[in-house]
Amino acid sequence: MNKFFVPNKIYEDRIAICRGCKFYVSLLGNCSICKCFMKVKARISNQYCPQKYWDKTKEVETTEELPQEMITELLYVGKKLIKGRFKNHEIKVKAITLYNTIYMTNYNTRTNCGSCLATCYDGITKLYKKYNK
Repeated sequence: MNKFFVPNKIYEDRIAICRGCKFYVSLLGNCSICKCFMKVKARISNQYCPQKYWDKTKEVETTEELPQEMITELLYVGKKLIKGRFKNHEIKVKAITLYNTIYMTNYNTRTNCGSCLATCYDGITKLYKKYNK
């Protein structure tokens, strides 16, 4: 599990800046410059805004549970998994991004490698079952 989540105050400040930015795409919740899903990126301490509206921080919050916005994303993505496959490209990208963030891995979101996708799928499914109560 990622041990580099920022405290809620920093997350809220970052996401508020993103939502007010002209490069924020509200439909998907991503940045049109870096293409990242901001609900995930804003939670990670070593991430920064490509426009320099917010920067990396050393303030971290170690927790065994996922932050609520990641649980929300996890539940959304988990509902879109179909018998060992991702429903569409958008869900595949979100799932891999989420998996990379939670497990501190670096799978390419454009991968078509069967074992890489299976690892991400299994990891997301396991967490989905844990949090979908």
